[in-house]
Amino acid sequence: KVVDVSKIERIAPDQHVTVEAVSTITGVDMKVDDNGVTTDGNATSVTYVSEEAYAGDPVTIRVEQFSQSLSINQVWNDYENTRIYRGDMEFIEGIGEDCYLAYPNINIYDRGCYVRISAGSGDDEAQRELLENLASIAAGEVERLIPIETYQAVSENVIK
Repeated sequence: KVVDVSKIERIAPDQHVTVEAVSTITGVDMKVDDNGVTTDGNATSVTYVSEEAYAGDPVTIRVEQFSQSLSINQVWNDYENTRIYRGDMEFIEGIGEDCYLAYPNINIYDRGCYVRISAGSGDDEAQRELLENLASIAAGEVERLIPIETYQAVSENVIK
């Protein structure tokens, strides 16, 4: 089965992990920062900031998704190449196809998407829980927006 990659919905990080979800998880009223949703190369990012000055750390969600111009293999390589250089990283089970924590980011690879989330600079248990909760939502949305059958059809020729 051939899948037209151009027909696969582009994941917008602000719809993927909503401001409401981030506000609930952080316990701080958040809003999209003044830059809104930005695109940098093959990735799209959103940064949420607290409504009240200095009330909480910003949360940034960056999504790199396979497309006509970016293969699933290239996305995996970007994910893996970032991980290789982090000797302090720790694999996280149960989120996406592959997930690791390397403060200040949690990194998820799932269905041809590389999602990187940062939420401040802490490295304690509370920070870990915050990042894992955000990552769980992100992976769930990737899986909702890119059905497994579609991903498998696109990735048939990919060797990992």
